[in-house]
Amino acid sequence: MRLNLRRFRSFAYSSALALSFTSAQAHEFWIDPVTFTPAVSATVPITFRIGSDFRGDTYPYVRALDRGFQLVTARGATPLKTLDGDDPASEVTFRTPGLSILWHRRAPEPVVFDTLAKFEETLVDEGLEAIGAEHRASGRPTTKIKELFARCAKALLQVGPGRDGTDRAVGMPLELVAGANPYAHPKDAPLPVQVLLNGKPLPNALIKVFVSSDARAAQRLRTDANGRVEFQASLKGEYLVSAVHMQKAQPSDKADYVSQWATLTFARP
Repeated sequence: MRLNLRRFRSFAYSSALALSFTSAQAHEFWIDPVTFTPAVSATVPITFRIGSDFRGDTYPYVRALDRGFQLVTARGATPLKTLDGDDPASEVTFRTPGLSILWHRRAPEPVVFDTLAKFEETLVDEGLEAIGAEHRASGRPTTKIKELFARCAKALLQVGPGRDGTDRAVGMPLELVAGANPYAHPKDAPLPVQVLLNGKPLPNALIKVFVSSDARAAQRLRTDANGRVEFQASLKGEYLVSAVHMQKAQPSDKADYVSQWATLTFARP
């Protein structure tokens, strides 16, 4: 339901700005619709969440950070309408049956790590230990390490009773693309996912997989030479898949590193 109270929207917006300073510690940012299987013509609240291990708080829409927020169906792409501070971030009416894609890309945000040890905590969790080792070997400063991080979130919803449609790349800098429709794929067959960096396969990227129905079922996998992984998705529930890419910043970035953080959410019936 669209929240129209101006005072609440102002509070939510201020809260979002405050969260920006700590969102690097909350590793994932994802799209969480009220339902992943809406009926045709149903209107669904779309929530942003930020947290770790598929547990997190809601996060309002912030226009200053918006670099794209769209619904993609078999009929094409439609920009989504929303207002600063809305939480849920938007409401979407799904009129086209089949697989629908929601995606949201956020502008880079800064975070400063006071010590190399704090920076390396994030690197280890995201499978980026090589960056920490290179940083130490290079003799670069070990305090006040600045990173610019950007979010690339996508959700797959199945509209109506059919199981038609496939995922596709929507053009985000870092993107997870399901190689099979998770609503139609056999439960006893591994689900394939590809990681794309600027449209090209990203090899040796760490992929983390979480499922809402069993926190113990989390998986950590590395992509192959074609940027692909296959993982078990036989449990019923909602899934969160995440990947991170980090590299040295350019002088114009006025930072030490830049990173892209991608998520993909869907449900298994």
